[in-house]
Amino acid sequence: MMSGMTEGEQVAVLGVRVRLGDGATVEDVRALRAWLERDEPLEELLSGQHLRIEERTRTDGAKGRLGPDVELVLKLLSDVATVVALTDYTVRAVKTWKNNRRRLHGGEPDTDIRRLGPNGE
Repeated sequence: MMSGMTEGEQVAVLGVRVRLGDGATVEDVRALRAWLERDEPLEELLSGQHLRIEERTRTDGAKGRLGPDVELVLKLLSDVATVVALTDYTVRAVKTWKNNRRRLHGGEPDTDIRRLGPNGE
């Protein structure tokens, strides 16, 4: 337990969630993850072990929803970057990935990029 914390207190999880919707596949999610891992500011955070990118199974998927049940979660592991900066980096990288995907495959999936709540959701 960290000094200054009492039992039962939780540390807020800072990060960003990226969900691909209609028109996306699990392969798209994995391709986007690889893209994010190579994006310069995100790559620097990853190589410095200040960021982790996880694939998670969505637990709130609506019945009959189209799109993959996998989402990407980018979690800050230190205070070297703010969640605002991480959100900006992620939005820019996802936009570039979507433009590239549209050129190569035609069309682009819906995306939803949101900051994580204090409980990591």
